[in-house]
Amino acid sequence: MVLLLLGGCTSNGGGADGPAPNPSQSAEQGGSKAASEPPGRTAEGAAAGRDKPFRFVVMGDSRGSAKGANEAILRNLMEHAKGLNPVPSLLFFTGDQVTGGANVGAQLEAWKAVVDDYFPMTSVYPALGNHEHDEKVFSEVFSHLPKEQLPGYGKTVYSFDYGNARFITLNSDRQNKNNQYAMDQNQRNWLEQQLKSSGDKQVFVQFHMPAYPIGAHLGSSLDGDPVSRDALWSLLDRYRVTAVFVGHEHNYNRRKVDGSFDGNGHHFEHPIYQLTIGGAGAPLYSGSQESKQVVVGPKASYHYMVVDVEADRTVFKAYDLQQNEIDSFTVERGGL
Repeated sequence: MVLLLLGGCTSNGGGADGPAPNPSQSAEQGGSKAASEPPGRTAEGAAAGRDKPFRFVVMGDSRGSAKGANEAILRNLMEHAKGLNPVPSLLFFTGDQVTGGANVGAQLEAWKAVVDDYFPMTSVYPALGNHEHDEKVFSEVFSHLPKEQLPGYGKTVYSFDYGNARFITLNSDRQNKNNQYAMDQNQRNWLEQQLKSSGDKQVFVQFHMPAYPIGAHLGSSLDGDPVSRDALWSLLDRYRVTAVFVGHEHNYNRRKVDGSFDGNGHHFEHPIYQLTIGGAGAPLYSGSQESKQVVVGPKASYHYMVVDVEADRTVFKAYDLQQNEIDSFTVERGGL
């Protein structure tokens, strides 16, 4: 048996039962880190074994009843994820973990308790959703996340390296002066720094609101402010990120954003998949108002995505609650 100590710890072994985690270590964070802390950050990545394959899982939108999460569906999906071979080293959630409201802190703590039954919280990396939009509470509950990297955003905006990859989480819940969701200049400046210093790593970005929604939230996601949306995507395009994970729309869909989406003076040269992972318990819907460059979906099924990061490519597979494969594709190193 391979003992995996996830989210910044070491592994005694690897092989058939799963790859050994290989988190990076950040000199700026002061030497060795406690086992309970998240992976460190360094522009060079892990010095040893940085091209060793590893696996991570993505889920999103697990909100449910007034108690916070749809516990039955969430546990079912977590059980599937825990049973994977190789075992996933990291777990990402694209937001709306809980329903929210006055007791959002208690709901998030209950959500943590459920997830912690399957994976140590130090391996879990959520994005802020509009249902748990209290940034202070979010940062307090998810105290294991990397320390504040963008002043004024708490732990809702963060980045870390793991193996040959860089993972970046953004806060899509802030609004502009017209009350539209927008990725502001502060985040975009910070994002560019993270992308610029990523070197030859494969880069994965997650945030809750889709940049290019296709259904019920069309016009009320980041597309509500197309100027800032296009400025955001131009950065992702320029630095050729591997994939973008979002939630908010309660289904699975894969959309290829390419030059046909050019706008506001920006030209997109490198196609990128926007992957909507929004079926971990919230009410499902399949309605679609946009079909342009939608490769798969929308599929109204509870689901999760398994991502295998290899030296020269990344393999993506999405599964529903019955373990049926609902999508599968590969992105070569350097993009589509």
